[in-house]
Amino acid sequence: MVWANVTFGAFTALAIQFGLLALALYPAMRQQFLLWLALRALMLALVAATLSPMAPGAGAHLDRTLWSIGNVASGVSLAAIGPFLASYLERDIRLPRVRRILRQSLWLGLVASLTVVFFPGAPWGHLSRTAILCIMIGVLVYGLAQSVRAGSRAARFQAIAWAPGIMVSVVAIGYRFGTGDALAYGMEVMLLALLIEFVVTAMGIGDGFVGVKRERDEAVAEMHAAKRANATDPLTGIANRRGLQRHFDERVRGNPTGLAILDCDHFKAINDRFGHHIGDEVLIAVADGLKGDDVFAARLGGEEFVVLIYAQDWQSSAEAARRRISQAVRDRMPGMPLHVTASAGLASITSGESLATAMKRADRALYAAKEAGRNRSLALTEFRPPPRMARIA
Repeated sequence: MVWANVTFGAFTALAIQFGLLALALYPAMRQQFLLWLALRALMLALVAATLSPMAPGAGAHLDRTLWSIGNVASGVSLAAIGPFLASYLERDIRLPRVRRILRQSLWLGLVASLTVVFFPGAPWGHLSRTAILCIMIGVLVYGLAQSVRAGSRAARFQAIAWAPGIMVSVVAIGYRFGTGDALAYGMEVMLLALLIEFVVTAMGIGDGFVGVKRERDEAVAEMHAAKRANATDPLTGIANRRGLQRHFDERVRGNPTGLAILDCDHFKAINDRFGHHIGDEVLIAVADGLKGDDVFAARLGGEEFVVLIYAQDWQSSAEAARRRISQAVRDRMPGMPLHVTASAGLASITSGESLATAMKRADRALYAAKEAGRNRSLALTEFRPPPRMARIA
């Protein structure tokens, strides 16, 4: 009796903890199966508490009220199995008929509970309850088989979790019909089977959460990759105009001190003489040459590029980036007969100034650099004309 008390008491405590844990997870996960799992676990705890050897009158005839409560709780715990599995299966498992049958099995368990309440001593009531239990076992086995066949990982875990309980139930029913007596230590063996169910179900839920997290991480990674692709020039691999604006707005490296807009000199002649595929190679080389520790390079379109500069001596850094272009083209295309150069328009960036405003000034400086003979950097000095003097009569 002592060991039986310990067994029933330990199971009751474990079932309560398992049920409360499922309820605690629900607000965070919002998964319906957690509610059904909590209901089943708490009902099983009630079964163990009311039908255990510690219950009042257990030594002789168990108190009729406790016996009824225990049997009703047992029926409700069985009723929760079908809806639990129906809501636990993965969403991509397309088994609408199986899910519908599993949900409808809820009513079988409730009918079994009501039979115990309203017809406690009727022999046919016990037979009806046993028949309902057999039907529910059949429905459960059918649902598990179809789900496992459809590739459900959750159903595989639950097949392992419920197998001991199903086997104990079948043996107990067969033994009772064969001998007319209850299976010796049947309740204790069933508690052991239910413990196995709790452990394996918890493992299955944990595995499912890991899978969901992995899918979520993959979706986030794909989203980030799509955002990067949307902000990246597909030819050169550096930022495009959208990526440049995003980098400027996010202040990833702080506030830039200046910028340069660069344009490859006589690029049309390269395309016309050597073809666009060679022109593309030149653009790739230009992008490689513009990269540096103190700059952020982007392609605006065609042969036009821009660099944000983060060095204190921003004009020297801009000129160094412009000069790297010629060497980068020679390194990538050593047989290139033309010496590729670039012109650059420079502009400082003051605190609070927008990228568009600074680029307008740099664009004017680029135009001036081309007018001055190309292959050079030029920064326009902003000035105000002196006030017009009044004419002396």
